[in-house]
Amino acid sequence: MMKYSGLKYQFMLERTEMEVDSVPIVNDTKKGTSSTGVSSKNVPTLDVEVRAELRKLGHPITYFGEDNADRRERLIKILSEQHHTNFDFDYVMEEDNEPAKNGEFGSENEDDEDDDEDFYTPGSQELYEARVNILHFSLKRARNRVREQQQISKNQNFIKILKHRRHINSVLSRYELYGSQIIQGNTRALSAVRFSKNDSLIACGSWDGGIYILNKSDLKTMYTSASGYHTEKASAIDWDIYTESNHLVSGGNEGNVQVWKVPEEKVGTTAKLKPSVSINGAHDARVTRTLFHPTGSFIASTSFDQTWKLWDINRPEEALLQQEGHSKEIFAGSFHQDGSLFATGGLDAIGRVWDLRSGRSIATLEGHIKGIYSIDWSPNGYHLATASGDCSVKIWDVRRLQRGNGEAFSIPAHTKIVSEVRYFSRRDKNDILSTEVTGENGEDASTLDSNGTFLATSSYDGLVNIWSADNFVKVKSLKGHNDKVMSCDISGDGSTIVSSGWDRSVKLWSK
Repeated sequence: MMKYSGLKYQFMLERTEMEVDSVPIVNDTKKGTSSTGVSSKNVPTLDVEVRAELRKLGHPITYFGEDNADRRERLIKILSEQHHTNFDFDYVMEEDNEPAKNGEFGSENEDDEDDDEDFYTPGSQELYEARVNILHFSLKRARNRVREQQQISKNQNFIKILKHRRHINSVLSRYELYGSQIIQGNTRALSAVRFSKNDSLIACGSWDGGIYILNKSDLKTMYTSASGYHTEKASAIDWDIYTESNHLVSGGNEGNVQVWKVPEEKVGTTAKLKPSVSINGAHDARVTRTLFHPTGSFIASTSFDQTWKLWDINRPEEALLQQEGHSKEIFAGSFHQDGSLFATGGLDAIGRVWDLRSGRSIATLEGHIKGIYSIDWSPNGYHLATASGDCSVKIWDVRRLQRGNGEAFSIPAHTKIVSEVRYFSRRDKNDILSTEVTGENGEDASTLDSNGTFLATSSYDGLVNIWSADNFVKVKSLKGHNDKVMSCDISGDGSTIVSSGWDRSVKLWSK
């Protein structure tokens, strides 16, 4: 096991016995130290130890937006400005846990070992194969998406775009409460709702630990999860909308992840479901989000244990990847439609974008002043929405991240916590929002794509709001819940919005 050397700057000067030649040199530039004798290699590298030293020195242990590297650099700067050199770090350990003897505080060999310490974990062969799979898959989808956008850009007609926007906003402004249901047997808040791939089913996750599958047409309960798989707060659910598997994945407060195979045929009475795949102990704390990768072969889970993990649904025995990067609980996650990127949001008010092909964090989203509770990619591939406890929704443009912080727009969305943000992601070619539009003089009729043209947000203020994705103007506020709205989703044809909340109801909104 790697052990730190015991370079303690404890220089005890005996005025009567110490010779001049024995006085330690504390400003020898050849040693690579500061004027006070502080070298960066002698400062703790583990973040928990850096925080402990900052606390001991009477400084704030963290600043807003500060990452681990920034915090360590701040500690080095503070130490270099001190007027003494007898720094005694709590993390220092001697060989065999014994104190140094005869004034010897380590050896040069130990210093070399510190310099050679690695800060990465080798990946498995399964992870390598998964990354190659994701690489080929994402390149193909990205190529097709960019070609479509290039074609749209070449044929742009601003009169048509304006007419198309007006049509969409006119349809959305007519959305009203269409149906409401209290699920029989449910005893607590419904914290998550999602439409299935063909929109015929609605999955609901409850704080009582239950998963409920409703029929969209009449909101009757078709299936419920068997007891014992989630103890409470089954607030992480997601359908596989990319394949024909009809799989549903869920996560709960106990840290388990379950994959359910949901039959499509209707049943006369409510039937019990058992998971087809169980990942018990997937996390050490509450699972906040579970999401299917666009390949349909992988699952991501985020947790209060400050990690997110990537799983192979066919080999769930061990996570392919466990990733840290947030200083507080991770509450949100979203896969890019190409499958190449994964975005996470935490209660540290920071968003991160991860490249699944390399495992690296390639962007940091800083701008919220409270935790991020939801995050979602736009179908256009370059916009990312984050919903926060600061009552705002921010739109980030990943094309601008290298030239700045990438924040494109900030929506003052609600008056309380924004619990969910969802872009309209079209899965049905016959969506109700697409319509034929003409040019200025009524010529050249064509149908424009409605994919990603609006987004919906839910909030603890009891509202579901609909926003234009062009100028981020509020189109409609949907009122009907008696308490906090905890989740919302948009059907694949854009015809319906579903919401759930603290009042234990599921509500449908349509024109």
